Amino acid sequence: MEHEQKRSKSETFFTYIKNLFIILLFLQFAPPIISSIKSTLVDTIAPKTHVGYLTINGTITDAAFYVKKIDDMAKDTEIKALFLRINSPGGHAGSSQAIFNELKKFRAKKPVVALIENLGASAAYYIAAASNTIIASPVAMVGCIGVLMELPNIKDLLLSWKVHFRYVQSGTYKTTGSMVKDLTKDELDYLQRMSDDNYYQFIKDVAECRNLSVKDHKRWADGQVFTGNQGLKLKLIDKLGSYNDAITELKRLTKVPATDEIRLVPAKRPSGLARLFGSEDDDMGGDQMSAATQVAGFMGAVYHAFMMQQATQGVQAIA
Repeated sequence: MEHEQKRSKSETFFTYIKNLFIILLFLQFAPPIISSIKSTLVDTIAPKTHVGYLTINGTITDAAFYVKKIDDMAKDTEIKALFLRINSPGGHAGSSQAIFNELKKFRAKKPVVALIENLGASAAYYIAAASNTIIASPVAMVGCIGVLMELPNIKDLLLSWKVHFRYVQSGTYKTTGSMVKDLTKDELDYLQRMSDDNYYQFIKDVAECRNLSVKDHKRWADGQVFTGNQGLKLKLIDKLGSYNDAITELKRLTKVPATDEIRLVPAKRPSGLARLFGSEDDDMGGDQMSAATQVAGFMGAVYHAFMMQQATQGVQAIA
């Protein structure tokens, strides 16, 4: 009898957890579904031109998300253009070049407008250069076209603590850039050649997209950061303005009447819960999960634990 009462209480609590988990799932996915239905109805009554919306914030370290989203938008027949909003100091050369190349392919089919309100420097400017039109605020920071390799060295610090390193290497340049040894002249020359090659690719791509002369690169590509005002004079940007000016430019490029509306279609990152259920996109946006998503994830773990407990009890009862 006592065993039956314990089992009954356990099943009641398990049912409560299960129902709570289902409610949280509903709260997670219902708003996007309702929002999608609402948008469809609104577009049916008053059609809007769909424009992809992609934001690049912070340091650029990985191109995978951006490349995929740009490719998806290029294939989406409803999307007529791309609005690129940038606030970044730059980042990795390879990642920025990958995004740049993907934008060039997109630009061959549909127009791209980039907006730099605060910062679009180095690798971030590299990406913006692939746009049909670059708009920046007069005080924004743009440019900083150049390549930087930072090589910290802690050899003397280690020696002061009597810490010594020895190498067994195959390949003359394998330890180049190690922070526990000094650079040789040959190694420094080797790194300089690598930097120069990256730099040449950078200025060549920017010059081609911005209709600038590579021969004149010392005026606009010596590593300086320029204000939007200065960038306009150097032809690094096309217009001074803000968000509304970018929307106006998108209407011009897509040949939409000025009185018509544009609907921005954001490229969103999947939340943790969406990835758990195999969904690639959801309406949470960004890298951080909402409180509801985090709670739902926790409840999922609890739900799984109780399922295991129930299974164990079942086996014991059979035994």
